[in-house]
Amino acid sequence: MSMQHHNKHRIPCPHCGESARIRKSQGLTPVYREAIIECRNEDCGWRGKVSIEITHTIAPSDIPNPTVVLPFVPRIQELVMAQKALATA
Repeated sequence: MSMQHHNKHRIPCPHCGESARIRKSQGLTPVYREAIIECRNEDCGWRGKVSIEITHTIAPSDIPNPTVVLPFVPRIQELVMAQKALATA
């Protein structure tokens, strides 16, 4: 029996559920990365490709990259709009 890693950030193998590890990754843009992952369970042996995309801003950067435009998460956007409406009322 293999030792399962208990980490809240783990990516489970879609077949056996064991934790997968990143073998290689490549950043294709400032907000998009692809990685090859493999199952830690030697009896399973699965390997696959994952895509990681940054989709929204929760808190803005103090040193923003002008080439990166990420919308705020919808709830934050609603709060910003509500504050603007109150300020102009």
